[in-house]
Amino acid sequence: MFLCIPTHLQSQEVRAVAGLDSNHILIGDWLRLHLDVQHPNNTVVAFPNLPDSINGIEIVKREQPKRSQSGDTISESVTFIITAFDSGMHVVPPIPVQYTVNGDTAKKYVQTSPQVFVVGTIAIDTSKEIKDIKPPLAVGISFAEILPYLIALVILAGIVWLILYIRKKRRRDEPLIPEAPKLPANVVALEALRILDAERVWQRGLVKDYYSQLTDILRMYMERRFTVAAMEMTSDEILSSPAVAALPKEIKNSLREVLLRADLVKFAKSQPLPQEHESSLTASRSFVETTWKAAEEPVVLEITPEVGS
Repeated sequence: MFLCIPTHLQSQEVRAVAGLDSNHILIGDWLRLHLDVQHPNNTVVAFPNLPDSINGIEIVKREQPKRSQSGDTISESVTFIITAFDSGMHVVPPIPVQYTVNGDTAKKYVQTSPQVFVVGTIAIDTSKEIKDIKPPLAVGISFAEILPYLIALVILAGIVWLILYIRKKRRRDEPLIPEAPKLPANVVALEALRILDAERVWQRGLVKDYYSQLTDILRMYMERRFTVAAMEMTSDEILSSPAVAALPKEIKNSLREVLLRADLVKFAKSQPLPQEHESSLTASRSFVETTWKAAEEPVVLEITPEVGS
């Protein structure tokens, strides 16, 4: 037996009581063993640490202690889950509980009374035929079980599609990611002119930057509209290019005025008047709108019948 009772045993002020939920269980069933201690509030109680096994009784686990108080009396309790795997009568021996009183270093003990329970076996009817063990039950497959396989299948299909897509694009010498369609040249140019106007560049004293941006917008527009390398050409080369030279005189003169004014600002440090800044922007906007509109209009050929035909 694991219990040893020290010299200081029982006290009239401290009581320890043990109890079982039942006095009869089947082999392997769990049984609760309750240990309750009542003591004054000037007493400190230490519950014992029971071993894993006591005379054939297995300690399954120990639950958290509980504590309550009523007046000057404190009640503390702890529950042990026990079981046994041998049939017959089993005795839970007296359990000593250690305590100390405030102001007294001596360790004292109080113990519970023994508890008895019987472990029974399952009754077997020997008059009946012994049957084979039943085979395992078939359990249906749930969606949660097949979900990982479905996800893996989708990922595998995506990888196969991606490989085929890349091979197809490479055979056709096409980019893997399709490029976004370019906006028409007139839309790009008009939006750039709108932003230039909203930024109030020349109003902040940046006249040279204003005309540099203005002519860059016109040059990039002409590169796409007339297919000329306007960004690499001088103003005179742009004006003498076949595409620009073929424009109506009024449009060509307006363009010449803007380019000339910009050259004077950038190279001769000219300082145009505020209304000239505005007129340059207006002329540039009109040039884009007019030349793009002319490109969209269908060409109408007039055929004059020959006399005498």
